[in-house]
Amino acid sequence: MVVQINNVVHRCMRTLRTWTPNLRAADVPVRADHALPREAALPPMLHYPQTTLSGVLEQSAARFGASDAVIYEETRWSYATLCADVRRLAAGFAVLGVRPGDRVMMALPNCPEFILVFMAAQTMGAVVVNAGPLMGMSDLRQLRALTMPRVLVGLDLQASMLDTLGADDDRLQRISVSLKDYQRIWKRLVYRAKLHQVQSKDVSHRLKRQEGFTPLEELMATAPSRPPTVAPDPEATAVLQPTGGTGGTLKVVQLSHRNLTANAMQLTVWQNVRPAVERVLSVLPMFHVYGLSTCLTTSLFNAATIIPMTRFNVNHLVRMIVAHRPTILPLAPAIIEPLCAKLESLPEATQYEVAQILAPSTVTSGAAPLLPAVAERFESLTGSSIVQGYGLTEASPVTHANPPHAVRPGTIGMPLPDTRVRITALGDPTSPAMAGEPGEMMVAGPQVMQGYLDNPEENQRVLYRDADGTTWLRTGDVVRIDAEGYTTIVDRRKDMINCGGFKVFPAKVERILAEHESVREAAVVGRVDPKKTQRVVAVVVLEDAVLQADVVVEALRSHCRRNLAPYEVPHTIEFAKALPRTPLGKLQRFRLEDSAAEAAKTREPSEDA
Repeated sequence: MVVQINNVVHRCMRTLRTWTPNLRAADVPVRADHALPREAALPPMLHYPQTTLSGVLEQSAARFGASDAVIYEETRWSYATLCADVRRLAAGFAVLGVRPGDRVMMALPNCPEFILVFMAAQTMGAVVVNAGPLMGMSDLRQLRALTMPRVLVGLDLQASMLDTLGADDDRLQRISVSLKDYQRIWKRLVYRAKLHQVQSKDVSHRLKRQEGFTPLEELMATAPSRPPTVAPDPEATAVLQPTGGTGGTLKVVQLSHRNLTANAMQLTVWQNVRPAVERVLSVLPMFHVYGLSTCLTTSLFNAATIIPMTRFNVNHLVRMIVAHRPTILPLAPAIIEPLCAKLESLPEATQYEVAQILAPSTVTSGAAPLLPAVAERFESLTGSSIVQGYGLTEASPVTHANPPHAVRPGTIGMPLPDTRVRITALGDPTSPAMAGEPGEMMVAGPQVMQGYLDNPEENQRVLYRDADGTTWLRTGDVVRIDAEGYTTIVDRRKDMINCGGFKVFPAKVERILAEHESVREAAVVGRVDPKKTQRVVAVVVLEDAVLQADVVVEALRSHCRRNLAPYEVPHTIEFAKALPRTPLGKLQRFRLEDSAAEAAKTREPSEDA
């Protein structure tokens, strides 16, 4: 029997309204197994709905069927319409032979069809392989080999990928999605021109002759109105989410319905989300787990209106903010910084209008560290404090967030309800960190993954079961927790540099380098050194590209010597036009670790610091 989700939400809301923030240092002792004080953690425990993601949509449609579910360009879908379309596509999947447990690989950007395909797969009890449209062919082939999907769904503009991926697999069904009909006239012409360019290579014609290739609208037009009934299983895997972290090695995280609905419930209560009221501007890609949770599953959980943006463009983002007046705006540092720059360039009247919209809204940041200076700049422009959080793909993903009305810049906030935290000695999950010393953070909670797909070695390394039977996720992040329960990331454990036996935290050195007026951004890595095990190497992006390298190097070294221990001062300083990052702005250190770093354009000869 499907639990009445919204009743649970309303009970939590009543609890939330009676809660008054009361953060006192004496209430929060720092300890190895850090349980946040109940008066600071909102509700200490939640009652989670025992349902699947398809049950979440059905409940929202049953209670708020007339409410807007999706707004995309000039088209709107109510929850009743979305639910009916999802059922029909699920029935189409059944006609193609999709059964519970089968995999549906999605290579789609943010668009209505992303939501439609994702939820139709869940309705059939299938598992979504959330590949996204930006994954390279090599990784796509590897992901397909790991997951063996029954169906592949991608844009018609990606016809070559559809043509070649799994061409040797007669079992694989290919479905194409077109966005041309949503566009205004001039954008539709551009879209058709791009599509014609693809078709001119004769790829699309070959696809039409291949057995199993079907346009999505054709599949839905011929499908029954309702799919076969599938028994809900909250413990079943809902999503296979690829992740390479910052190390570049592809792994596939198994997230269950329970994982994703629990995180939706946690975020609902933490942010005081109002059922059938919120408007969520989805600029974050939903093929990334941060966007999937904050923009899709939590929105459906609360019958919120989802406003997808297919591609980030800062001018378009500002127009969307003004047009749709979002009440929830999940962002990442890679979006916040250009948004600040754009707002500063706007006329005062437009700045004021955007500020009036965003000031009462919940604006969140995740996926990468947000510098306090950027958060302060955003708040000064909009009047809205950014709620910075923290998560991992392996935790569905959110485990921490700043309380919306008690934001502390530079921290990741506090654990969400039912999220337990331990701080352990580096490299030893069985030993607590020394008092006052940073340690590796481990988390446990209902949002923690089932494990990596077919990867027992990584599961053994990352998941630790204690004597009480609790499964802990080793985050790999080195943190400190202050007396009031706020957590600060010191660095990634695996990024820590061993310089002649001394521990060097790259984030600390990067912060000092970023304080220099010549530096736009910096990354610090360790490279193999025969004398010191590793040497500290800084890769710097300058504010002014015409600055003389030798002058800047000496200035940066002097700056570092004044502010760092001798062993922390970069041994080598290199310059690059940009740092390698993921689409959401997370630094890819592994691409800088080679001594012949591709990003480096100028290198200063090594010398002792």
